[in-house]
Amino acid sequence: MGKTNSDRSVAGRAYDCCARMVYRVGYKTLRHMPRAIRSRGTGVGVVIRHKDRVLAVRHSYRPGYDIPGGGVGRREQPRDTAVRELAEELSIHTDPASLVYKRRHHRSHLFELIFDEEPDIRIDNREVIEAVFLTQDEAIRRNPSFRHFV
Repeated sequence: MGKTNSDRSVAGRAYDCCARMVYRVGYKTLRHMPRAIRSRGTGVGVVIRHKDRVLAVRHSYRPGYDIPGGGVGRREQPRDTAVRELAEELSIHTDPASLVYKRRHHRSHLFELIFDEEPDIRIDNREVIEAVFLTQDEAIRRNPSFRHFV
């Protein structure tokens, strides 16, 4: 079962709804900007594993499932970005040394984080609206791009 935050107050859910709308508008705006002025920044992705499963997240601003991650900020190292994104999106606080660098994929750096026990995930319900552990086959069925990561 996926993680959601359905126990929030009415005001909290209203704020979450507004934040999701801002993410959707921003995402669509960036996608339709001419390539010449669009940022060519670097990103990170983190494959989170627990036993034989991988964590898939669903963002509020685009359809489908993906791995957690985000854009590398100015003067920020990719490993630090991965730590920050995990904390912001999933409330996973981890030591940077626990992230294993796997490879570079297009303009993104790919890391792996392995948990012996299932982590306590608390999604922000704004940028990330669902987080679920899936088998590798399930993850690939939901998003064929997962075959590049798992």
